[in-house]
Amino acid sequence: MGDFSDVSAKLKQKRTAQAGFGAPAERDFTELHLVRGRILGVLLRDARSAMGKSQAEVAAAVGVEEQRLQTWEFGDESPSLPQLEMIAYFLDVPVSQFWGTEIIGENKERRGLPVPTESYNQLRDRVIGVRLAVARKEAKLSREELAKESGSTPELIEAYEMGQRAIPFPQLATIAAEVKKSITYFLEETGRIGAWLRLQEEYDRFTELPEALRAFVSLPVNQPYLEIALRLSKMPLGELRLVAEKILDITL
Repeated sequence: MGDFSDVSAKLKQKRTAQAGFGAPAERDFTELHLVRGRILGVLLRDARSAMGKSQAEVAAAVGVEEQRLQTWEFGDESPSLPQLEMIAYFLDVPVSQFWGTEIIGENKERRGLPVPTESYNQLRDRVIGVRLAVARKEAKLSREELAKESGSTPELIEAYEMGQRAIPFPQLATIAAEVKKSITYFLEETGRIGAWLRLQEEYDRFTELPEALRAFVSLPVNQPYLEIALRLSKMPLGELRLVAEKILDITL
């Protein structure tokens, strides 16, 4: 199973070497987005191959020409987050697969229902734009400041926020970091794709739990304990402290 975990470290070392002991070197956003785009392309190609799908099938599912999908896989261009969500849905993989560092490397099968690609992308671009505007204001950044820190232009940031332009994923990753948000902040949360994406992410988190904990959660007989834990997690800190004290009184 391959990964790209050393790529960011090499880029950081390069910036440090260029900077020397003086002021930090100016970030090369063109190179940064190029590297991210190439990594994303490899992950896209790997996921498609692992699921046994052709470029034509994936392109049709996303609503783009096959030639454009090829440019994504070569890293010459990059899809937007809504397009990545649709690819993840079609290939039956977690969307986080495309900003991770590991390739899949094994075949799987999927089942899914068709999604109206054009209307989905338009709606998601608008939602992402609104969330970007909110995050930028929370970070107390003007469009000019965000543009400077993300290698963009104020006009392009405005177009992104208005939902008039789709944000290529490498650029979105940079912008998200500047407004102090994770990529998950921009993910779809409602509708069929949103429900599927959440289920995939929840399953991935479940598989990362220790084996003993997974076994405990999986047993129906343990459901009452899980329900108690859920209720305790929602209790105010003061009430939770009182419960803990009463338990100590009983056990001591």
